Amino acid sequence: MGVEHAILHLLYSRYYTRVLHDFGLVRFKEPFTRLLTQGMVCKETVSCPEHGFLFPEEAEGTGDSRKCVKCGKPVTVGRVEKMSKSKRNVIDPNVLLEKYGADTTRLFCLFASPPEKDLEWSEQGVEGCYRFINRVWRFALDWTERIKNIDAFTGSPDELEGDLRELYKKAHQTVKKVTADIEDRFHFNTAISAVMELVNAIYGTDLQKISDNAETSAICARVVKFALESAVLLLSPMIPHFCEEIWHDMGHQRSIILEPWPEYREDALAKDELVIVVQVNGKLRGKFTVPADTDDEAIKERALSDDYVQKFIGGKAVKKVIVVKKKLVNIVI
Repeated sequence: MGVEHAILHLLYSRYYTRVLHDFGLVRFKEPFTRLLTQGMVCKETVSCPEHGFLFPEEAEGTGDSRKCVKCGKPVTVGRVEKMSKSKRNVIDPNVLLEKYGADTTRLFCLFASPPEKDLEWSEQGVEGCYRFINRVWRFALDWTERIKNIDAFTGSPDELEGDLRELYKKAHQTVKKVTADIEDRFHFNTAISAVMELVNAIYGTDLQKISDNAETSAICARVVKFALESAVLLLSPMIPHFCEEIWHDMGHQRSIILEPWPEYREDALAKDELVIVVQVNGKLRGKFTVPADTDDEAIKERALSDDYVQKFIGGKAVKKVIVVKKKLVNIVI
């Protein structure tokens, strides 16, 4: 549905609601307390000098070297416009369902753009979402038997150390981020991106080394279960069939749609370290990491003593040093 249709639907709904109010059938004058108007799905047009606009499957080849499958003549790739049957820049959903499944198709549509913005269709984007789903599946497959019959860790992050502590805190931070993105803004794209970051953190942690250690093996499995369960629960509104399969394989008897939304611990949201950005005359010149409780004076000294930053100062007199608390240092020369 295009924006022009949504505007008309808004006018119709307001008109009927006003009429119902005047007749005394309802007590309110406006039909909505909140309205979200979706953007449109767009795709480039492809046309042949002999056959006019072509469906995507009627042009073979890649890029600007595509040719019409009917006559073999080079085609013209037009601008990106909203999908329409008249211009034939449409995608058959059945083809996508057969190749990738409904979950991948849905995930791409939600991930590619905020709901109020137009979405530009991309085969590479669909393929990327398919790879992400398979990445989650492979990890779940590797760990299912080890975590199926144990309880997920839900204690204080202070009970954990090192990489397990960081992974546990990342899971809680992701729960908060996704919850806010969906409830407050309906921004599924940033919610999905946050879960992708969590999955990257899971893969980036040397879990095999930790689990091979007899002292940390048990707690490792419990933290992994919490992180994986969190990721699956957060993805379940977007890819329900996929998440239902993993949820069942992890040993849960009840359907995932009956599970409560995950909650986060406030004490797990605080960062142990901060990344400080260093600018010289407003231009990015470096970054460094400091403990979260480092004061501004220590951050300032660290920025001024950084060897890489010193190259851009070049021995010139420093006129001013601006410290934006816990975020950046701007050195003015």
